[in-house]
Amino acid sequence: MIKQEMTKEEAIKIQVAKELVEFRLRKGFTQTQLAERAGKRQSQIARMESGRANVSFKTLDEIVSRAGGKITLKIVD
Repeated sequence: MIKQEMTKEEAIKIQVAKELVEFRLRKGFTQTQLAERAGKRQSQIARMESGRANVSFKTLDEIVSRAGGKITLKIVD
C-alpha cells in the first residue's frame, strides 16, 4: 500500500473540519440544528465536518456567527 502525503490544502480542510465539529459540540448542537441556525442543509454541514467540502471563509463565518460564535485567525512565522 502506498502512503500519500497530505497536501497543505487537505491539511487546512481537515483543520477547519475539526474546528467546526468541536465548535458544534461545545454549543450542544446536532448537525441538523447547526444547519437550521446557519440556513444550510445538514448534508452541507456533514461535508464540511468530514473535510470533503471547500468552505469559503465567508460561508464558515456565516455558519459560526449565526450559531453564536466568532472566528479568530492567527498567522505565525
